[in-house]
Amino acid sequence: MNKKNVIAMILFVATLALGACKDNDHDRDYTLSNQDFVYRASSSNNFEIAAGAMAVTKGVDADVKHYGEHMVTDHTAAGEQMKNLAAGKGWNVPDGLQAKEQQNLDRLSALSGTNFDKEFVNIMVQSHQDAVNLFRTAADEFGVPDADLRSMAAMKLPTLEEHLRGATTLKNKVNP
Repeated sequence: MNKKNVIAMILFVATLALGACKDNDHDRDYTLSNQDFVYRASSSNNFEIAAGAMAVTKGVDADVKHYGEHMVTDHTAAGEQMKNLAAGKGWNVPDGLQAKEQQNLDRLSALSGTNFDKEFVNIMVQSHQDAVNLFRTAADEFGVPDADLRSMAAMKLPTLEEHLRGATTLKNKVNP
C-alpha cells in the first residue's frame, strides 16, 4: 500500500470514529432556540400580568376581577422562576411585549365596562391557547436544547392548561 492510500485509509477510519463518538445533542434540530423560547414565553407572561392588573381595576364582573388577580399572582411567580433560570444560563429575559401582546393590551386599555370584560376573556382564551402550544412545544424532547428549560416548560404546562380552562369557563359566563 502506498503512502497516499494509507493516509486516505487513516482519514476514513478517523472520520468514522469521530462520527460514532459525536454528541448527538448538538446535532439535533430543535424546534426553538433557548433564547427564542425565553423571549416568547416572557412576553406572553408579561402580557398576562399587565392584562390581569387591568382586569382588577377595569373589570366589572367579580369573576373577571378575580381571574385578573389570579393572572397577576401566577404569572409574576412564573416570571421570577424564568428570570432565575435565565440568569444562570446567560439568557436575556425581556421586560417588554411582542407586537401581538402589545396590540392586545392596547385594545384592552381602550375599553371599559362590560365591553372590557368580554374582550378580556376572549383575549385570555386565545392568549392561553397560544401559551399552552408554546410550552407544549418547548417541553417536547426536541423542543428546546436546554434540559432545564424543557423541564420548566413541562412543569408550567398544567398551570397554563388550568388557566385556559378557567378563561374558557369565564368566557362562557361573560359572553353567553
